[in-house]
Amino acid sequence: MRPQIVDGLIIGGGPAGLAAALTFARTLGTALVFDSSSYRNEGIKHMHTVPSRDHSDPYEFRRISREQITSRYRTVWFENATITRALKKSIGTEKETYDGFELTDSDGNKYEGRKLILATGSRDVFPEIEGYKENWPGHIYQCLGCDGYEQRGTPIGILEATPMTSHLVGMARRFDERVTIFSNGPVATTAPVQRSLEISRALGAKVDERKIKRLVNNGPSHDEGINVEFEEGEPVTLGFMVHRPPTVNRAQDLIKQLGLETVAPEIGGHVAVKGMFNETSVKGVFAAGDTMVMMKQVTVAMAEGVKAAAGAGKEIGDEAAEAALEALKSN
Repeated sequence: MRPQIVDGLIIGGGPAGLAAALTFARTLGTALVFDSSSYRNEGIKHMHTVPSRDHSDPYEFRRISREQITSRYRTVWFENATITRALKKSIGTEKETYDGFELTDSDGNKYEGRKLILATGSRDVFPEIEGYKENWPGHIYQCLGCDGYEQRGTPIGILEATPMTSHLVGMARRFDERVTIFSNGPVATTAPVQRSLEISRALGAKVDERKIKRLVNNGPSHDEGINVEFEEGEPVTLGFMVHRPPTVNRAQDLIKQLGLETVAPEIGGHVAVKGMFNETSVKGVFAAGDTMVMMKQVTVAMAEGVKAAAGAGKEIGDEAAEAALEALKSN
């Protein structure tokens, strides 16, 4: 039977949240996982660089992970719910109280726990280009290491000219030498961007500064590819495009409610953590996965989920030890 107050409240049912849940299960800690069924990789058919799960369907990965936890362990439960409010408060009974947390979902249901793990992930902010959304993630990818291999052998476009463009060009040319940078207007004259452009040209990339009018999905695979139409001149057909749109915290409302510190927007704006266990600026709150790292990748998220759950478990153990010492002294 699920207790009224669990050890850990885990918001997020992706790789980080699932890894945190499994960590609680393995140590017989009680945890409740909230899965909103809203994921950053919506529409992705395969995930990569995950040992034993390379080229697996992420939906199937989540289903298997959840099934393994619920079928084997008895101290972790799942709720298909969206959390809309998070509050740090005193919880418990007259006999025993905790400095814990209360969560409320979109239906008004409330849940209590001693520790809180935010594994809510991030959301990509798409540029206002007609057809962009319709081509994401079928023909527009943000990670060459994640998706470039399957699209190899076709012309590649890199959208926008930034200080990171030369790095993307270097990676892209491993999959095909026909690489073009589409700046969608004049390239910025700042030194870091111009330096990146100089390196990109030296590596063999072309530069097209025309303003993009529309992106057209030509079919499901890179063989059909994507058409880039411009305000002037002839369109260009590519196998796929590479673009890293900015990201924002998916649960920014909860982050504000809890008063968590975040890093500067220019380096990601994600939740700031300290120590090896991903403690946040609020005691009892831990963060995991895309919620707290710049490198947003499945295997990284899983590792951070384990760290956060281990930290929550350690904090609970430390508090129990202190309480036992106080009880001993009072006898």
